[in-house]
Formats: sequence, structure tokens, C-alpha cells
Amino acid sequence: MTGTGGASRAAEWIAENDTLVSRRGHRIAFRRRGAGPTVLLLHGFPTWSYDYAEVASDLARDHDVITLDFLGYGASDKPNPYQYSVAESADVVEDLAARLGVKSTRLVIHDYGGIVGQELVDRANKGKLSFAIESIVLLNCGIVYSAYRPTRQQKLLITPVVGKLLASRVSAARVRSALDAVRGSKLTDTEFDDLWLGMTRENGHKLWHLLIKYNAERAVHHRRWEGALANWVGPLHLVWGLDDPVSGRHVLEQAVKILPRASVTELAGVGHFPPSEAPQAVAAAVRRD
Repeated sequence: MTGTGGASRAAEWIAENDTLVSRRGHRIAFRRRGAGPTVLLLHGFPTWSYDYAEVASDLARDHDVITLDFLGYGASDKPNPYQYSVAESADVVEDLAARLGVKSTRLVIHDYGGIVGQELVDRANKGKLSFAIESIVLLNCGIVYSAYRPTRQQKLLITPVVGKLLASRVSAARVRSALDAVRGSKLTDTEFDDLWLGMTRENGHKLWHLLIKYNAERAVHHRRWEGALANWVGPLHLVWGLDDPVSGRHVLEQAVKILPRASVTELAGVGHFPPSEAPQAVAAAVRRD
């Protein structure tokens, strides 16, 4: 799946979405393709489900592949003002699973989606999740809070007043520079245009000071979320871009200490975005587990 110029591929992706109305009355964009074992792909901040375009295309050959845009992202509703939360994002996943009749699924989780995944695993461990998790493929995220290194921009975005001002001044050039800084390879013009289409839909890029509040939640709940994965008894595969300054090699080194049962795939030359930087490796990990 390669771009054909402008934002045509991303526009096609959005056109293929269906809509779920969540328990709180918000419209959530989702996409389902393929047949076979179900796999649910959860995206990160500040991008959207299109991160998984290549992975989804690959896996749809032999899997039932589900992607969604979290509230505030991509083609989903973007209420403003609003108190976005990890718990609500996890509720949205449960709502979608119920809508689609999903009883059991493999999870692929990245960045913010990794935190939502940890919340889902915590619920599963406590017998409170409405569907079963068969296996987890975890991609770069702040899985170990003490080792996580948010960027300067992320720190500023979560700061009252300053964060709102910074979000109001977000530009394509600044965002592209910030994304390239955490990737192992720079985005092409087409790749960035595709991502930017979803990020700016309904001025979503102006909400980043609200969306980034998950970092404040992580400060409060990180022990519970880290414990959820440590207590997880199912298959867990860490697929990790080593050249990620935010949650790369330094986080993986700590993660394998608290998750000794996990299998590990190290991706040299890959940064913070394995879904788009190394889609074949991510798809292979899903098939392996």
C-alpha cells in the first residue's frame, strides 16, 4: 500500500470507515477488513489508525483486522472542551468489541494505545473485561514509567496555559520535524500528508494539550498498569524500535527485566513508529503469536 500523491491513500482509508456511537454518545471511526483470527490494532499519539495501513493490509490476507480512531483522533469525534481519559478510550474499545461481536482478539498496541492496552489487560486480569485477550504485541511506548523520556514538546503541551497556546500554534512543518526526530527514517512527503490529513481533521491538532493529559494519568496509574502486564499470563511479544529517543532501547532494557516471559524482537534502525517504519516485522509478530 503506497501513497499515490497528496493525501489520497488516507482519504480512501477514512472513506472505508464505519461509525460506532459510544456509550457516551460520541461517533468513533473504525475499519474492519479480512477474515480469520481477530486482531485489534490500537494507535498512538498524536497520529491515528492510519499508522497501521501497511500492517492492516498485510494481516487482512489471513486475519479479521480491526482498527479504530480513539476519541479526539483521526475521523472520530473531537469534542472541545473535553476531559479525555484512558479509561474512556478503554470503554470505547469494549463498546466496539460488543458492536462487532468480538469475543476474543489478539491485541497490537503502540504508544498511547499501549496505555489503553494496559488498562484493558488490568480489567482482564480482574475478570472485568467483556472480551478475551489471546495475545499481545506491544510496540514502543512508555511501558516502564521510570525510563520513559517524553519530548520537550510533550512536556510543554501538558503544562496549563502554555500547552493550550502551543497547541493553537501547531503547524505542519513543526509536526513533521517532531515526528522525524523520533523516527529511524524520515517521512516522505506523501507519508506525512497522509498522516496530517487525519491529525488536522476537525482541527484535531488544536486539541493536543487535552489529549496529552494521558501523561498525567500515567504518573498516577503507572504502577497498576505495569503490574497488569507483569501479571499477564498470555503470550506477550515486544517488538521494539531501538532508535527511539522517547521509549527506545533504554525502555526495552528495563521492560525485559519486569517481563521476563516476553519474547522480544529488536528493530535496529527503527524509531518510535514500528507500525509504519517496520510493518512487515509487526505483521510477522502477530502471526508468530
